[in-house]
Amino acid sequence: MTKKTELKVAHQDAAVKGVVLGVLAMVAARIGVEAEALAVALPFAMAGISWVSTKIGDKNTALLLNFAKKALEKK
Repeated sequence: MTKKTELKVAHQDAAVKGVVLGVLAMVAARIGVEAEALAVALPFAMAGISWVSTKIGDKNTALLLNFAKKALEKK
């Protein structure tokens, strides 16, 4: 993989993680989680998302990113 491709994948991975974190925050806010609890929980959620991402592996991460890219292109 070239440096440019690696950088693109890294940016896509970070974007997907950001979307997941945003969705978690939105759902928590809609179900009535207090803002203070949400502010404390989000860094832990991001750490969990990052840990899961490292466990998925490159092939699966690429597949997930490709799926997310295709889903966004349809909209």
